[in-house]
Amino acid sequence: MIPYLTASRTSDLEQRFYDHHWKSTGEVNDTRERERVELTSSAVPSGSKRILDVGCGDGRLSQAIRRKQECFLVGFDLSTVALRQLQGPTCCGSAAQLPFSDRSFDLVVSTEMMEHLPKQIYSDVLKEFSRVADKFILITVPNKENLSENIALCPACGSLFHVWGHQRSYSIPRFKNLFDRFHLVRAVAFGDQLESYNRILLWIRQKLAGGFVWEERTICYSCQSSDRPIPRLPFLERICDSLNSRLWTPFSKRPGWLLGLYARQG
Repeated sequence: MIPYLTASRTSDLEQRFYDHHWKSTGEVNDTRERERVELTSSAVPSGSKRILDVGCGDGRLSQAIRRKQECFLVGFDLSTVALRQLQGPTCCGSAAQLPFSDRSFDLVVSTEMMEHLPKQIYSDVLKEFSRVADKFILITVPNKENLSENIALCPACGSLFHVWGHQRSYSIPRFKNLFDRFHLVRAVAFGDQLESYNRILLWIRQKLAGGFVWEERTICYSCQSSDRPIPRLPFLERICDSLNSRLWTPFSKRPGWLLGLYARQG
């Protein structure tokens, strides 16, 4: 697998990166994203009166939960830019050091956040979730993602990094025993079917053609450049894409997300 940028980022650099992301994120018009928020908010256990949304972003899930049930919900995120878009109580900081007392929330919810966590704080964040949650933990993450498929190459500094900052991949078996003193009560793959890329064709596309992923709002994690890379062999890149779409993707689709609900033991 192509290496991608991991723990070399500092907290300040991470915060600047996500502040930039949320500055350029507008209203949610994506049907797929709205369906994710709707299903996740419907999975919140009834009777959860005190809820902490860790990595809440612009609050799209927090708002959906509030519409479905009466509760006291705190939005928690590293980005101050994202938190300005929320209504209700908010808190800015690192998920590795949650400024709340033990078991102070009925439910800790975190969606599309855990796959972003740097290696050096990952275990601390899991422990903090277990410490702060009194009854339940609810998470969603990408389903069976091949991280190599979404590697970007910065033409300015040569850094290789995951285009969305993902650090790890999840499957349902990996959900087991994730949190201390909590057991998995529900695990489900959901969402529309995503296509995958054949590993041999992907190697040819990246190594020989120089074709890497880049999106409109992508910026380099190392130098913050937004310059789009140009493949060395565009024709070979197109051949790989065509072969993959015809011969591989029709037989290798998967649901886009995983949802896990955990309950405190005893």
